Amino acid sequence: MHHLNDRDIVTDCLEGTKHASGTFHRAVIEASNDNIRNAFFRMHNDTLMMNKTLFDLMHQRGWYHVEPATGMGMRTQFQQQSPHYTAYRPEMQQFQGPNPGAF
Repeated sequence: MHHLNDRDIVTDCLEGTKHASGTFHRAVIEASNDNIRNAFFRMHNDTLMMNKTLFDLMHQRGWYHVEPATGMGMRTQFQQQSPHYTAYRPEMQQFQGPNPGAF
């Protein structure tokens, strides 16, 4: 019989909060009633806070490794993940390179 250790349990909880966050995010977007949308919005935010707490715990214990972000690395990630975002959020243009549409 396999017993779960602390790392397995926290990893499962982190994955669960990631899934729940996506589900609540879609619910916020698709809710047609303001009261329901607000309830989903609060649940989404609570889930994000739980996710952050779990990530911090895992990172502190060495169970979740991340590479430090560099200025160029952040710019590259932003360009790859959100090429059209700056059209809606001008303050994000600092991450755009000289040719925003070029990849």
